[in-house]
Amino acid sequence: MSFWTLRYREARAIALIVAIVLWTLAAVFLFAKPGYRSIAGPLKGGDFIVHYVFGAAARAGEPAKLYDYAYLHALQTSILPESAPERYLPVYPPQIFLVYLPLAFLSYAQAAIVWSLAIIAVYTWVVRATWRASRDALPDGTFVAMAAAAFPPFWSLVLHGHNTIVPLLGFFLGWRALARDRRFLAGLAFGLLFFKPQFGLVLAVFVICGREWSMLGGLAVAAGVQLAAVAAAFGLPVVLDYVRFMRVIAPVEYLIEPKPFELHSIRALTRLVPDGLGTILWLGASVVVVHRAWHFWRRVGDAGARVGVLVLATVLVSPHLFLYDATVLALTILLVGAWVERDPVGRTVAAQYWPLVCGLFAAFLLPFARIFFVQVSVLLMIWLLVILARSVSPNPAPLSAQVPSRA
Repeated sequence: MSFWTLRYREARAIALIVAIVLWTLAAVFLFAKPGYRSIAGPLKGGDFIVHYVFGAAARAGEPAKLYDYAYLHALQTSILPESAPERYLPVYPPQIFLVYLPLAFLSYAQAAIVWSLAIIAVYTWVVRATWRASRDALPDGTFVAMAAAAFPPFWSLVLHGHNTIVPLLGFFLGWRALARDRRFLAGLAFGLLFFKPQFGLVLAVFVICGREWSMLGGLAVAAGVQLAAVAAAFGLPVVLDYVRFMRVIAPVEYLIEPKPFELHSIRALTRLVPDGLGTILWLGASVVVVHRAWHFWRRVGDAGARVGVLVLATVLVSPHLFLYDATVLALTILLVGAWVERDPVGRTVAAQYWPLVCGLFAAFLLPFARIFFVQVSVLLMIWLLVILARSVSPNPAPLSAQVPSRA
């Protein structure tokens, strides 16, 4: 509580200043120079062009070419000639093409605006709904709104035009279902993670180890619906095309992987050592992270705190997690923050929790890894998981659900 009370005004003022600075920079980035290239050089809309191409390829009605890299790049340059230097690989499962299909009926510029507004709308709705369910513990909605606007991953998500709102929505809806003890519906909601499979790694362990058969049933139905939609739109062979493509690029994945300073998961640390050893270290560290998160999941009854830690562990073990993907942590900060303020056990770590959250904001905002080679955000998230796991009793609490307020 000391941070929340003693430094409240400072934190509020900093959140407002950071939000103003970030979105002013975004405006300069987008509007200071005409055309599709920003004043800094990158494309306006970031990587949205590849997602628009997915929609255009789906609309073209040639399913056999959805995983043809040369075809997709040619389509990309025909849509936006300025994007010729940018090259992207179709590493998403085939259902992602259906997400962007409606946008292909708009021009690229119109689609980019619509998608940006969709990102902002979904994020705003998730943050607001989460806060409304937690405002007994986090009463200052204005501060929450300012901090949400100042969250660097969200800012990056809007500028890059990526699809992290899909897993964010999946985690949010899954939490709402778990809070009402509707595990089958939770599985359906978590099925949205299939659009970005790396976000489902920790959940899969929890479902299996926890023998959550109802949730598994929901996940199976979600997978079946998505597969049926893909089969109806493109035919089942496209699924095999996806598998074949991923097998082809797997041996040369190191050539297309981002640099460690661009990542915000454990891989940012383990990639600093030679490839073979780095993979072993990543796997070992991931096992420890999942174990600690599972320890918390089993012993805490608050559905929000459990899902918040699930998201935190998911971010840490993800093999590829860019800054914009860390947007899902907004849910963790609010859900675990409410538990920290509300629960007697949670209050024991409040004095560490809020400074760590502030440090995480700073670590996402400042390029520490470019200078020190070590991604500070990852160390802070590990520390956060450690203190949360240590705070809970060794005796499992009943898995009673807390129903979010509708007020």
